[in-house]
Amino acid sequence: MRNPCIWCCLVLLTLVVCDGCLHEERRHLMEICDTFHWSDGWDWPDWSSRDCCQWERVTFSSSTGRVTALDLSADYSWWYNDLLNCSMFLPFHELQNLSLRNVGIAGCVPGAGFEVLSNLRQLQILDLSENELNDSSIMPLDGLASLHSLFLSGNVIKNAFIVQRLSKVKLDILDLSWNGIFGKISRAVCNMTSLRELHLNGNFFFGLLPSCIRNLTFLRVLDLSNNLLTARSATPKSFSNHLQLKYLRLSSNSANFRVQTENPAANISSQLQVELSNCNLNANSGVVPSFLSHQHGLYLIDVSNNNLSGHFPMWLLENNIYLSYLSVKHNSFVGTLILPSKVNDNLSWLDASCNRLCRDLPVDINITFPNLSHLNLSKNCFQGIFPSALSHLENLVTLDLSYNNISDDITASFPIIISMSHLVLNDNNISGEIPTSICTNSNLGVRESFNWINSKGLSSFLNLQFLGLSKNHLSGTVPSLPNLTYLHLNENELNGTFPLVWSFSANLKTMDLRYNQFSGAIPSCIDETFPELRILLLKGNMFQGMIPNQMCHLRYLLLLDLSNNMLSGLIPSCFLHFFSFQYGDTLVNVTANLSNTLHEIFQIGVYREFNSTMLELDQEEFTTKGRQDYYKGNILSYMSGLDFSSNQLEGPIPESIGDIVWLRALNFSHNSFSGPVPISLSNLSNLESLDLSHNRLNGQLSPQLAGLKSFEVFSVAYNNLSGPTLRTRGQFITFGQSSYESNPYLCGAPLLNSCSTVPTPSIPQHEQDVDDDDDKVGDVVLFCGTALFYVIGFWTSLAVLFFRRSWRCALFLAVDRFSDPLMFRLAMLSRRIRSTS
Repeated sequence: MRNPCIWCCLVLLTLVVCDGCLHEERRHLMEICDTFHWSDGWDWPDWSSRDCCQWERVTFSSSTGRVTALDLSADYSWWYNDLLNCSMFLPFHELQNLSLRNVGIAGCVPGAGFEVLSNLRQLQILDLSENELNDSSIMPLDGLASLHSLFLSGNVIKNAFIVQRLSKVKLDILDLSWNGIFGKISRAVCNMTSLRELHLNGNFFFGLLPSCIRNLTFLRVLDLSNNLLTARSATPKSFSNHLQLKYLRLSSNSANFRVQTENPAANISSQLQVELSNCNLNANSGVVPSFLSHQHGLYLIDVSNNNLSGHFPMWLLENNIYLSYLSVKHNSFVGTLILPSKVNDNLSWLDASCNRLCRDLPVDINITFPNLSHLNLSKNCFQGIFPSALSHLENLVTLDLSYNNISDDITASFPIIISMSHLVLNDNNISGEIPTSICTNSNLGVRESFNWINSKGLSSFLNLQFLGLSKNHLSGTVPSLPNLTYLHLNENELNGTFPLVWSFSANLKTMDLRYNQFSGAIPSCIDETFPELRILLLKGNMFQGMIPNQMCHLRYLLLLDLSNNMLSGLIPSCFLHFFSFQYGDTLVNVTANLSNTLHEIFQIGVYREFNSTMLELDQEEFTTKGRQDYYKGNILSYMSGLDFSSNQLEGPIPESIGDIVWLRALNFSHNSFSGPVPISLSNLSNLESLDLSHNRLNGQLSPQLAGLKSFEVFSVAYNNLSGPTLRTRGQFITFGQSSYESNPYLCGAPLLNSCSTVPTPSIPQHEQDVDDDDDKVGDVVLFCGTALFYVIGFWTSLAVLFFRRSWRCALFLAVDRFSDPLMFRLAMLSRRIRSTS
């Protein structure tokens, strides 16, 4: 051959270049595309190109043209309980990687379950995470002998026996996290000697960890966090046989789970990334694990929530210049925050909140950690001023310095941080106006509670998305803030009418204006102005008028508090539309799939921590069960309540209120509602708190209400109810006299009066008083009107006779004509009376 180099190049090109896909497999791919269009979270790429080698989500073999990898995962899925027909994948004979994450499947079509996938002899990776698969539907997976990696996180698997079933497969990676599996970890897991990653976190595994797990010598990742495991002295030394172990997570198990690294001290030579949060770490000594002093290549350390003591462990930062994530929050570290002498370009997350660190904030933090993106030093005792170094942290996204003793003028010295999206400064001694430089940050959210900030600079914040200035001394009206999503201005001195200046902010989800001085009516266009509103808190203002019917069109509403105002009239009867959307809302929605790389596992942990931190910002206060409670994070998404108490509302309580099946708290107390207690309230199976006290309700309590089993607070006191109480069965047995008092015609336990001695209810006394008052007012009006009529008539007649002579003469002639006969008749009548006597 004349030119062997050219020949070799042509051979290599045929090996690496895709030469199109098989017509049969292409047709089956298009059928699959049509099948999975039901998912709301589906973001399917365009497969209209004739060159299938360019298609996304599918990988073809460069030699045979067959499909080797297929990604059908979805980012969001709201539709569940669909059945999967696994036979649709059988035409792909060389399929090695199949992802069905978050596609909403709850099982398989009979005869076409996961067992048919055993015909795919090259299938190695199967991802079924974030679905609704149960124990029975995944049992056939133990027959897939070719599998190496199996992801089942985020399903509804409950039986711990599944571990034993899957131990038959020679897996390298097994992920059963966040299922709610209950039971002990089977010793059969020790037979999976080829395991490199084992994720059992987020379940209800209890008891001791099997000692034979030391046989899994190839383990690189072990996550046992968020379970109910017990161990008196678990220690990383227990995993000394795992020479390849790179990532160990033992956080958040039962209260009896203790991790002890000292006495004797653990000596671990490998670079082990550890998460030992909330695990009673060194509970007796309270010291930071000494084995960490020998680690110099770590990028993740989490020892938070352990009550560790001593000075801030600066040496963790000094020894690990590659460290990206450090969390020592919720401990008892004291002293100053001393930074290491070495520059760390990798540190992006530093959380030392909830300790006892004091004195001034570090002035050179931008030099030591130039790429810091998350800094949380809240709930310490820092003092002094804002260091100018903060303005040089160009990548800073979140800054939380709340609950400290910082005393500074925010107008003069607050640093300009362009990248910042969330700023939390509440509970300090900050004064001055909010700097207008912050308004350049289109994503900035501010919380500055319990400070001394006047409102003059507030009008400059035109681009804020999260604004929290609660518990300050702001006054005047609220300016236009068109890009807001979360608004917290409670407990200030703001006034004016209902702030419709956010008319451009169609995405506003939270509005908290409690305890201000707003007045006027609630506008009828509220549904058009804020269609995305989830939380509306207007308690403690001076709003007047009726509750507009248009408020019923706020279909995403979860919490509505209109208490302690001056609202009057009837309440809307269109309650059916309230709370019609029940999906939780979060500030940040980060989804990620576990993989077999340590770097990606670390990134997922950081994103989850960031997500939970952001959820802490949107915290709402709502009165339920007779007390003020705070709701935040995921709990806020599941709380729903109505509070119309302490107004001047009247009329009957509409039956349609029983259609709000998700309602958990209802307070209509201290109004003038009349009529019976609606029977439809018995439909509210989730109701935990019901307060109808201090109204004018009458009639009997329906026995159907006794079927409600979630009640913790119940009161119908100070009404005009009659008949027996509900203390016969169920939850109502626990309620005392205070729930029924001042209803004179109610009888039975827990009241002292017997139903046999209580008289039949007549018109209630206070209604008689009202009727008597009404009669007196009517008599006065009638008397005054009659007197006025006669006075006007008399003087009008005299005026007419004075100016009309002809009428006056005619009147005198008429009087003469009728007076003589009248006098004659009276004289004759008088004589007859005397003669008879």
